[in-house]
Amino acid sequence: MPLTEIDVTSAKPIYQNFWTERDARRAAMPPPPPWPTVDPGLLEEGRPKLPAFPLNVFPGQWWEWVKDAAQWAGSSEDYIAQTLLASVAGLCGQGVSARITEAWSEPVILWQALVGGPSSGKTPALDWLRRPLRTVEGVLGREGGGPVVVSDAALPALEKAVARRRQGVLLWRDEPTAWLAGLGRKSRRDESRRGPFLDTWGAIGLPWGRGDKPAVSIVGSLDPERLDAALLGTGDGLAARFLYAWPGPAPYRSLRALKPTREDEAVNALQRIARAVGIPEKPLVLAFEDRAVTAFDVSLERLHPETLKAEGLLAGWLGKGRGTVARLAAVLALLDWTANRPNNALPPTTITTQHLCAAWDLWERYYRPHAQAVFDRAGPADGDRQGKHKARQHARRVVGWIRAGGVKEVSREEVRREALSQRVNAAGADEVIQALEQAGVLREVEDEEDYPSRGRPARRWQVNPALLAKPAAQIAESPSLPSAAGEVSSSDDACPERSRRDGGVGSLGSRPSAESLARIAEKQTSADWPK
Repeated sequence: MPLTEIDVTSAKPIYQNFWTERDARRAAMPPPPPWPTVDPGLLEEGRPKLPAFPLNVFPGQWWEWVKDAAQWAGSSEDYIAQTLLASVAGLCGQGVSARITEAWSEPVILWQALVGGPSSGKTPALDWLRRPLRTVEGVLGREGGGPVVVSDAALPALEKAVARRRQGVLLWRDEPTAWLAGLGRKSRRDESRRGPFLDTWGAIGLPWGRGDKPAVSIVGSLDPERLDAALLGTGDGLAARFLYAWPGPAPYRSLRALKPTREDEAVNALQRIARAVGIPEKPLVLAFEDRAVTAFDVSLERLHPETLKAEGLLAGWLGKGRGTVARLAAVLALLDWTANRPNNALPPTTITTQHLCAAWDLWERYYRPHAQAVFDRAGPADGDRQGKHKARQHARRVVGWIRAGGVKEVSREEVRREALSQRVNAAGADEVIQALEQAGVLREVEDEEDYPSRGRPARRWQVNPALLAKPAAQIAESPSLPSAAGEVSSSDDACPERSRRDGGVGSLGSRPSAESLARIAEKQTSADWPK
């Protein structure tokens, strides 16, 4: 046949390009639904969005001092405030008693934890309060008193320290190790003195020594990446006794905007508190006024059903809340006294409704969400949910691998082999991928047509573009996902509206509480609420 009679223009190709057609098919499809917000709890350097420390719970002088100290230390105001509360508690111990009723009193003992990664400002904040405390210790030492601050957490060492200063001591732990889990233990499996160490939070008599009741306040730093190890084996109530502060990074402060240091003010105020503290046999008693007892009763009544429904570490933490709030109220009353009363004024004897409401709001609106974030990050203490928590731990590692390599799509084998170095099997990889899907990190790629070859095509997941486009700190500022522990409740029905009169203790914000006050007033029999 002549070549001119051959039609080569109408010949159809024998092979089709599957990948080209797949890309064209994807381009013609309607746009996928928008990506959900990435759970910031899976970011290695991220944190959930948490409230800042409400400095208006402090009287005016201390409010300004904390702000200035945070600027000079280059740290967060939360860390400075946390260390200040611990310093006052370390001076008080059993020497100050918060008396709620005739049958119920609390020693002023606080266990405070500063949560944050390296270079987050924890150590500068601790150092800024350590210097005034060291000066106060020098004065007390010249008068025959023992040291206030100790660093050795061994029980025999604490016993010796408390023997020299019977009001109590402040255990100071600023180190990157998971020191919290080792408190009261000689080894990880040693439980012989764990219970007695827990008793130091309540100043309950220990079975050794002369039968004294040691009081040990604690302040220390914790790394978010080591919370699992730090809270390991703390289901006995150790973690429930701590108040956690996990602030975001401190903003830059210009050197030209720094105010003069006022360390002498802190020294004088702490010295006044140290001299007002009594002894265990005859402590300084700060009694709740009648209206404060009523407000506290209403708050505890509302908290009770929430405590019964809570699970894991949060349940124990809520159970310790009643005693913790009373102790915080006593600390605020002492700080209020140092700020608003002359140097020759007698020590306070009353915890007012204003002090109590400020302490309750501080505990519920600040410390509770921070504790919830720490417990969510560290994982549940009960065995039933350990599997899900382990998957989230691995998911956090996968997120770091994705961000480091700029990965846009992954398969199960890539997750198992490359991201997790074969730490899990195929079923475990599926659990990790499921956790990543629920956290808004991955979404499965779906194609209707089958792959043109033998066998089943490998499943692949697309990575949320926001994970690669935004820095972790910016993603972490997104609202956090609801926690299994439940949302933080409001205490508007518990405390009356307050204002910062005469430089006194402030409130956490405006409170439309006219109806609330009417309901609470029905329980009043001998006094009216302050207007």
